[in-house]
Amino acid sequence: MDANSERLEKQLALLYEIFNDISYISQDTWENIKPYFKTLSLDTSEYLFKGGEVVEDFFFLTSGLARYYYLREDGKEFNKSFAIKKGHLLSSISSVVRNEASPFFVEILSDFECVSIKYKDFLMLGDEHQEWSHLTLRIYEALTIKKERREADFLLLNATERYQQFLKEYSEIVEILPNYHIASYLGITEVGLSRIRGNLGLT
Repeated sequence: MDANSERLEKQLALLYEIFNDISYISQDTWENIKPYFKTLSLDTSEYLFKGGEVVEDFFFLTSGLARYYYLREDGKEFNKSFAIKKGHLLSSISSVVRNEASPFFVEILSDFECVSIKYKDFLMLGDEHQEWSHLTLRIYEALTIKKERREADFLLLNATERYQQFLKEYSEIVEILPNYHIASYLGITEVGLSRIRGNLGLT
């Protein structure tokens, strides 16, 4: 077994555990699904995909850190989210579903490994395996809930409360993220973030 195949096997073993925590998948079903996955490694500052590209795959994080961001015409960036948890799904749903350009970028912030599967294969496997169909539903539910919470945070919480929520959700990466990335995610300036941190006694 070559190095890539060995890495893929380890990644898929990890992913199988994660998926089973979400929704049961039998070993037989999993053995039928595994051949559709490929392994991918990217270095810091590379892109999983860029805004304007048509995305065809679902990517599942196995190690590393990435950020989703929108880019305005004047060059200003707005961070949408961060991918840190093993098993995290990275993709542009509008792009894979509608075959249109992704509206955002995914940039690698630390050495990154994932496994990928073509979206068309992901759907086909759901048609063939009920267990996979159940897992797909659970994944989409989780994505919808996360989106609702993000929207609620912006509508209902002030900047300080959003920062405190960020500290809870992203405690693993707070110390390694530059302040400008955090400020962009919160929808405030770096000066505003410094003021909040000062008021909280964190500077």
